[in-house]
Parts: sequence; C-alpha cells; structure tokens
Amino acid sequence: MTPDPRPATDDDRQPVILINKQGLTLGLDPTGAWIIWGPTNAVRPAQERLLWLLPLLERPPHEVTTAVTNTEADESIIPALLRFALESWSSYWAGLALGWLEAGVPTTNLINTLADLKDSPTQPQPIQHRALQLWRTATTT
Repeated sequence: MTPDPRPATDDDRQPVILINKQGLTLGLDPTGAWIIWGPTNAVRPAQERLLWLLPLLERPPHEVTTAVTNTEADESIIPALLRFALESWSSYWAGLALGWLEAGVPTTNLINTLADLKDSPTQPQPIQHRALQLWRTATTT
C-alpha cells in the first residue's frame, strides 16, 4: 500500500500538544501516526523530526506525558525523544532528558543509551554522573 501523496489538511490532523509559541505542533494523522507541523512547516512524521520536539523537554515531564498518553496512539514518541536528546551533541538537551528520567519517566529501552552516556568523553562529568546513577538504578531493579 502506497502512502497518500496529498498533504494532510487541518481537518485531518488531531493536535496533541503545542511545542512552541511559533505554532509548531505535535499531533496525530488520521491513521494515528505521530506528525509534526507548523504555520511555516509542512506536515512531517514526528520520528523524522525529533530535533523539532526538543523544546518539549523544557516543560515538566508530566505535562507532556499526560498529553501523549491521553491519546490512543503509540506512546513510543517519548522514549524516541529522550533517546535523541541523550545521544545529542548538547549537554543542555541531554541534561533535560536526564531530568525527565530522574523525575520518574521510565528508562525502558534506554539502558544502553544511558550506558553510552555515562562513558561519553564528549559530555561533561555532571552529565556522565547523572547517567551513571540512572543506569545503576535501572540495571539493579
């Protein structure tokens, strides 16, 4: 089955959460797949634009996870975003992602990412130590 080549219209989209003040939005298409769009951005699969979702990490985790879990969609967008941030070039985004994990967002499927981060020569020592603590907790429970 080939994807429908026509762009999704406003009526086809289900907004879930506003990402920024410029109107970038995370939502669902009619099939329940995660999409992202904005006033000056075409509709794109969210998994292909995780960079655009990073500002969500600046919000309290419960605000974002509640919005995502209140849909009937696959919740894998949150671990994908966290993995992207933890593997990023930026200690800022990695630190925010670690904060979400420290706040109780499950580390499911992120243990290997935490293992890499705790040993990363490109991240500052405080980020490495936080990753080490989360990794230890995840591997001993």
